[in-house]
Amino acid sequence: MNVLYSHPDQSLQNHLAGVLKAVQQLWEQRQFTGWETTEEKRRLRDLLCVAAVFHDFAKATSYFQDYILSEDKKKTPLNRHSLLSAIVSYFIGKKNLEPQQHASYEPLFLFLAVKRHHGNMNNLFSEVNIPQEERHPLLEQAKAIDYAGWNDIVFHLASFLPETIKSLHPLTEEQVTQWVETFFEKDIRHWRRKIRRELKPQTVQTTQFYYKYCSLYSLLLDADKNQAAFQEKLRIERKDINSLCVDEYRAKQNWNLAGINRLREQAYREVKENLEQAPGRLFSINLPTGLGKTIISLKAALQLRERRKCERGIAPRIIYALPFLSVIDQNAKVFENVLRYQPFPVDPFMLMKHHSMVDPYEEMFGDAEYDFNENQARILMEGWQSELICTTFVQLFQTLISNRNRAMRKFHRLANAILVIDEIQAVPVKFWPLMREMLLELTRGMNTDVILLTATQPKLFEPADGLIELCHRQKYFNQMDRVRLFPNVSTKQTIEEFVEGLNLYPERSYLFILNTISSAKELFAELKTKFDEPIAFLSTHIPPKERLKRIREIKAGKYRIVVSTQLVEAGVDIDFDVIYRDLSPMESIVQSSGRCNRNGLRTGTVHIMHLWNGKKGSYAGLVYPKVAIEETKALLQQFEEIKEQELFPLIEKYYEIIKTKLSKSESIKYLNAVSTLYFSGEEDPERIPVSDFQLIEEEYPKIDIFIELDEEARRIWASFEEIIDMENSLQRYQQLARLKIKFQEYVVSVPAKVENRPPVVNDHFYVGYNSLADYYDPNTGFITEGVTAIW
Repeated sequence: MNVLYSHPDQSLQNHLAGVLKAVQQLWEQRQFTGWETTEEKRRLRDLLCVAAVFHDFAKATSYFQDYILSEDKKKTPLNRHSLLSAIVSYFIGKKNLEPQQHASYEPLFLFLAVKRHHGNMNNLFSEVNIPQEERHPLLEQAKAIDYAGWNDIVFHLASFLPETIKSLHPLTEEQVTQWVETFFEKDIRHWRRKIRRELKPQTVQTTQFYYKYCSLYSLLLDADKNQAAFQEKLRIERKDINSLCVDEYRAKQNWNLAGINRLREQAYREVKENLEQAPGRLFSINLPTGLGKTIISLKAALQLRERRKCERGIAPRIIYALPFLSVIDQNAKVFENVLRYQPFPVDPFMLMKHHSMVDPYEEMFGDAEYDFNENQARILMEGWQSELICTTFVQLFQTLISNRNRAMRKFHRLANAILVIDEIQAVPVKFWPLMREMLLELTRGMNTDVILLTATQPKLFEPADGLIELCHRQKYFNQMDRVRLFPNVSTKQTIEEFVEGLNLYPERSYLFILNTISSAKELFAELKTKFDEPIAFLSTHIPPKERLKRIREIKAGKYRIVVSTQLVEAGVDIDFDVIYRDLSPMESIVQSSGRCNRNGLRTGTVHIMHLWNGKKGSYAGLVYPKVAIEETKALLQQFEEIKEQELFPLIEKYYEIIKTKLSKSESIKYLNAVSTLYFSGEEDPERIPVSDFQLIEEEYPKIDIFIELDEEARRIWASFEEIIDMENSLQRYQQLARLKIKFQEYVVSVPAKVENRPPVVNDHFYVGYNSLADYYDPNTGFITEGVTAIW
């Protein structure tokens, strides 16, 4: 009997056995779901087993075998395998679900998951609206199956399969041909009618279909990709983490428990005690900035993880999400330092960073004992195969709401997990209703715990949602007396007028936070003219590597005066005596104030001014929603001075107003798409397709530019040019992927309409070292001409 292959280096039997074993292991880790009955759990598990074994059924054709073993990998309709495999999986799933199959969408979910296991998800109606001309190649494939070889594979896997699946063994050409004919003659029409009739925004009021389908799809993807990449090589054992490591870490710091440290200790103990018996799965830690929320939240997550393991038998993974890249490395380093106080090594399976600027191989396995290559390291990172994952809002929320294969692969990791969402107020207001429902469904149906971490608790949830506050927030805000805010928002000033009236005291440090890059550059130029001393500038027009270097220098005290955009607002651990903040929404003002006198060692001052760009109007209006600016201004105008403890009721009042005025239309349209599984397509009056969801939307088109800033950048560009010239496309792709992270450290994004565009070299905008002066200012970054640069 000929050996059937799934990949050039692996037999089909070995691959399917590995995928089946993997999905069963993954299922055990996410089976604790709230909206499934025991029978529903069994059915979903059985369907997952069907998907694992039959997702590559059509690889048993002679067409695919010729393709996979040939050097010339030319794809044709006859050597594709997903559609025929999906149809066979669908009918086996129907058999397994009898007699409930007519009322259930589960056979369709199985069909879609297999059909799309190499692609992105489409809307349901398009997926079943298959042209009749597809029938003929499928029938040809059915004739070309090596049934003896296939049935032998299933025979060897039979002991791991449900009884109803075994009853369909062995498969014959007649059976598969009949399934193809029946699918095109009968089932396609059935599903078209059912979807038109039932999956309408007015009739579907639950997101459960979305979660069930995405879980099935995600589990199949993850198991398939892991097995193909690692085969027998991957052996990941779950690791324990004792929450006492946080206590030991804190004890070793020998912090003086006076002043602000006394409040930090009090908050730490209060959260710890409240979490021991706290009901529900939705929690918040709402504390003023500077009270150690990072350490407190890590202790809470590890403590809750231990509690859930006792209840369920399996420890949840912890997914810690932050809004900004600039903070992830900082927090991940804190986590690493803490985790060193427990007995296991802090390796990539214990702690992992995942964002666009991480090189998975160098970060995870560059100097480790694991024998993994670059591709395997990337697959591990993108699959969140760690106990503690430190990632971005974009990675988290665009996994929760997505149709993309790569993102959805880790969707199942959200089940039976602990999500710590740091700086939750950074979620755009227009998405509050959407996020409320999606997060609640995680807690209701997927047994996921959510911990919200913020200094300004937005009104994301309703009183009936059961949000448990783990600390008495008002008590801590009432004891805050680190800063005084002085609003001067009624008077509109140009930047020139503002600087003209500005006096800086030599013994104090100053941070200026502006709303746009253009206004920050203008202020920097005015300050340089007036004050003869070094001034640091921060914005996204400075390459990431240089930006992080400047932040380190600022923390080390190299600069007394810093001009920045709002990128320093949340989580960046810098401290100043005096802050000047251009008018912005109330939550941004509170976050900015958190960069002032963080440790309470002196009296800090925050000035809120209203900068005006002549006839173009307020800089704030270029960036923030009009209602947020208007309501903030109206509140601030009532005060000449605001004490820090007075910020708590002020931000509460602000959120109450915003909640009554926010538009829910966009959230409702996305929820309609989620509820009706409208993954892609055109926007209509009731739905925006899931594929359109972006947590952070660009205000204007941008272009990426490589800045050859130093010798390291010159070496990176030279390597890039060498790779581009490689003839071997696979080798070229792998080398480019390897270089990507270092390359991105020298890339800035600027408005596409900028007048001084640099030349395009190898399909990239490129500023060479010898032409830096034409495009790049060493202080303020890329020189934008002809546009107003916002971010």
